[in-house]
Amino acid sequence: MKSLRYIIIFLFLLLGYDSYSQLNHRHYILMGRIDLSEEDYSKAIQNFNMAIIAKPNDFEGYFLRGIAKYSLNDFTGAVNDFTKTLEIHPLYVRAYHYRGISNDRLGNYADAKKDYNQAIKLDPYDPELHIALGSTKLHLNEYQDAVASFDTALIISPNNANAYINRGVAKRYMNQLDEAIEDLNKAVYYDFFNIEAIVRRGMIQMEREKYKEALADFNNALKMDGDNPIIYFNRGTVHLNIGDTLLALKDYERVNNLDERNALTYFNRAIIYSLLKEDDIALALFNKVIEINPDNIYGYFNRGILHYKMNELDFAEDDFTKVIELFPDYIDAWVNRSVVRYDKGDMNGAEADRYKSMEIMNLISENEKNVDSLYKVYSSFIDHDKIIAFESDFSNGDKGGKLAQYSSIDIKPFANFIVAVISFDAKDEENKDKRYYLDATLSHINENKKLGGLSLVYKKVDFFDDDYQSLLNDSIIESVGDKKLVAFLNGVLNYEIHNYQHSENNFRSLIDDDTVDIYSAINIASLQKEKAELFVYNQDYNDPIMINYKKNPDKNTVKKQEKPDYGQALETLTSVLEKNKSNPFIWYNLGNLHLQMQEFQKAVDDYTEAIKYEKNLAEAYYNRGLTLLYLGEKELANSDLSKAGELGIKEAYAVMKRFYNN
Repeated sequence: MKSLRYIIIFLFLLLGYDSYSQLNHRHYILMGRIDLSEEDYSKAIQNFNMAIIAKPNDFEGYFLRGIAKYSLNDFTGAVNDFTKTLEIHPLYVRAYHYRGISNDRLGNYADAKKDYNQAIKLDPYDPELHIALGSTKLHLNEYQDAVASFDTALIISPNNANAYINRGVAKRYMNQLDEAIEDLNKAVYYDFFNIEAIVRRGMIQMEREKYKEALADFNNALKMDGDNPIIYFNRGTVHLNIGDTLLALKDYERVNNLDERNALTYFNRAIIYSLLKEDDIALALFNKVIEINPDNIYGYFNRGILHYKMNELDFAEDDFTKVIELFPDYIDAWVNRSVVRYDKGDMNGAEADRYKSMEIMNLISENEKNVDSLYKVYSSFIDHDKIIAFESDFSNGDKGGKLAQYSSIDIKPFANFIVAVISFDAKDEENKDKRYYLDATLSHINENKKLGGLSLVYKKVDFFDDDYQSLLNDSIIESVGDKKLVAFLNGVLNYEIHNYQHSENNFRSLIDDDTVDIYSAINIASLQKEKAELFVYNQDYNDPIMINYKKNPDKNTVKKQEKPDYGQALETLTSVLEKNKSNPFIWYNLGNLHLQMQEFQKAVDDYTEAIKYEKNLAEAYYNRGLTLLYLGEKELANSDLSKAGELGIKEAYAVMKRFYNN
């Protein structure tokens, strides 16, 4: 009778599947739309994921998910979703439009123009399509063609403020500043509350040295948006130009209060304080610039000058040396280091630097009489932009606390997975932001064993977190009837309270058990990894700290930094992998081990195997993305981070924003 009941229920579900799937699809689409309206884009992606699962051949889920990804600066992911949308619905104009915008943000300008042109073929009377096409032409420095596109948009929509703004920008690049102001005046006339139009007009007025008008525009813009760092930055620059350094500093300080990683503003403040002879403040600000942009030559160069003024000659020499390492033909760095070495009494070094500076000058005079030409020479084999550009995003930030790309995070890989417990009753509440996974065996154990309201899962746990609370205790464990399961839970509890040897003994007693042997081995390997790291940490902590005042200390007096010995953990994982090659969590943990050992390509290969056996293992995409980023494979890294974000890793969007979209 029991089996008959199951058959009837199965047939009922089968007969109602289409209508149930349709209901699910509409529900998740609606919930995702609500999330979009509330700017909770990460949550929206999860709802659209469910909508796509419920109805994989419907274009709407892909399109809306693409919008959410774009809003999180995941432009690669957005392009992929808009492409999928067009595979299902080839005539959907909005998908071409937004794919074009995403391609533009990625710098794929030719693809962007193709998308816009295709959209215009389908809907030639949409002014926004012509504005988007003109904007991409602007990025390609095709200013005259851009103006033509904006002209077309204005024929279709004569009162379109965005068209006037963009045409004004194009004319500004064509050095037609008066005509640019006319266009921006019209933009403000047709949309009085358009902050972009007001700010753009103020910036052009500043270029025209019409500081009174520029100041009026920035003041007006700040009345409408008092937390916009770019407005404060520009107003500060106006104050600087009219000689009011105190007001300039006040505005620049406001920028850094709103945007703590804006290195350009720290740099400007440092220069001003240096001119005001507030050397200590200037030095702290230059330090901040270098902390944010460790490869920026101007930060080191100006800090070197400041160190020289403060008679800190060793530090000054180090700074100019760093500039030379980053940009070997920077004449002023050689000249300044020569002066520093002369003052230190290093006549040979000073003369060598002076000779090198003359050599570079002669090289330039033979070619172009402009030191900037050397940047062009070096840009073919160094990251030219990286050594001269300051991080200056000028974003408004995440006012509502929901935009994942503005998260302030430590960029580090996710930790190992172990097999531990979560509260069965709290899966949806306490664990909603803590990812966990199940396999068939764990599901079977959870369904058939009485675990006191707990479930065994794969999860990441930081047992050193001050807020961590164990869900296990002796009474819960003793209530479990299965002796082997009791031993396993005791192993987990001892792991949690850092009784490592007891924990390892508990797990080793189960290493030949057909049910939990794999989980025991995974946990043992993680224990061994932690013990190896703790051993080195404790050794460093217990060693006496010695300060050596010698300029060139003897090699014997320098303590070599010890590295953890991961041999045991590696052996355990390799051994368990031989019998369980399709377990993604073993591969993932092995990748983490190789990553810590700085065997980066092996780590990439391990994460790839983990993804092969669990295509939705978000942490593997994230860690592989970080590893590829370190290896300089930015495009591949971006793809992995996009996938990690799609699967719910919010940190991925912060990484992409920091490294790709500044």
